[in-house]
Amino acid sequence: MNVGDTEARAPIDPTLWDAPAMRAALANHDIATVFHLLKRAGVSQGRIAALTGHTQPDVSRIMNRRHMVQAYAVLDRIATGLGIPRGLMGLAYAPGADPLAVDERGALVRHGARDTREGEAVHRRMFFALMAQAAIVGGLSEVDLDRLAASTGSPAPGVALPGKVGNSDAVALENAVQLLWTQDDLLGGGAVRAAANGCLSWAESLAAAPASDAVKRRIQTAHADLHSVAGWAAFDTGDHASAKKHLATGLSLARDCDQLDLAATILWQLGRIFLHAKDPDGALKMFNLGQTVAQDTDTPHASALMSVNSAWAYGEMGKPQQVQALLTRASIELDSSRGDAPKYLEFMNHAEIHGIAGMAYNALSARNRSYGEQALQHATASRDARPDTNARARASDGLAIAAAMLRVGGCDAGVQAAHSAIEAASAIHSSRLADRQAWIVQAAKLHPHHSGARELVAALSGPKGV
Repeated sequence: MNVGDTEARAPIDPTLWDAPAMRAALANHDIATVFHLLKRAGVSQGRIAALTGHTQPDVSRIMNRRHMVQAYAVLDRIATGLGIPRGLMGLAYAPGADPLAVDERGALVRHGARDTREGEAVHRRMFFALMAQAAIVGGLSEVDLDRLAASTGSPAPGVALPGKVGNSDAVALENAVQLLWTQDDLLGGGAVRAAANGCLSWAESLAAAPASDAVKRRIQTAHADLHSVAGWAAFDTGDHASAKKHLATGLSLARDCDQLDLAATILWQLGRIFLHAKDPDGALKMFNLGQTVAQDTDTPHASALMSVNSAWAYGEMGKPQQVQALLTRASIELDSSRGDAPKYLEFMNHAEIHGIAGMAYNALSARNRSYGEQALQHATASRDARPDTNARARASDGLAIAAAMLRVGGCDAGVQAAHSAIEAASAIHSSRLADRQAWIVQAAKLHPHHSGARELVAALSGPKGV
């Protein structure tokens, strides 16, 4: 190696990683800014290229933002080559530690003296990076999939692999998944979660068995959809960690077999987990990824789904202009469809837009009661348009209607609607519906002199309530 090569590969001054601007860029995986800050400190593009395994034109493209670095493997190579402390990029908690490691209870494993909030932030950044890789590039590595292992427990021992599988096996798996979705809509995730988890061992054995390429693709697609329903059911029971693992695995499987409509739907599901956890910013990151995949599918239903749910996220942020603009956009996108919805997006219709609009205006009306009337109109239109088989959505609409009625001043009618909505929700095995009863509590507190409203607050705020 000549002198030039030696200088080019000399280690980077580690004090450069301590600057606030550098730390912010590393935390956000803004590699273009990282490279610019290094250049400002006297590190040439050639030296960056030599250390990271890129060519100099590659480095130039990254710095000019003509190429975005999102793949975990590339981020890992850059961190290793430049000597960046991996924790600053969310690539590990400590040297040699797995940033997504969990203990036997499924809890995130902590390392060193880092506090809980820092560990959660690192885990969050890693999750977004892996989801971006799965959604845009496709194909998570075996290590990544191990970190996002979808099973919430050990698979049943001794599951024998079948012989060569055929179309009948694929159809049986597809039918089982469809039945789970139907039951989920009718009874809630708590009623189907165990069955969905039980089916995963069967799906995995089918996926590992010999089959024609066409059958393998059908089984992989059904397997991805099964992880989708398992994740949605886990979400509905309040187990967000397992939900994310299932959905991340389903996303990778769907992307690998080029089922982009399913991949977009799973990104929507992931966004809803963040939204329910009162993290609208995280939700928007997932919906934006979903919008990118939706553009690749050229499916208006997928684009409309991301737009209307982004409206809800902005509602939680208290931004009415964005809410109104995105609701209008969602309707336009849905109306631009020239055919039926794809299989995985059949639920995305104008009733769904009304339902999510009701949620968005419900969130706005919690800050400003003047939006209560719009929340009431949309939630009512949604409930009236949905079939009885979509019981969970109808129950959710009922809770939004009751909260809106209380906010717009119809106290007697609002209390009566609240009791009906709570009764309907109690028949559904869904912790999400239980959590949404907080809407009624907040609205009922606006009427401290009404005995019925006070009783609602007391009942829902007790040990068995919200």
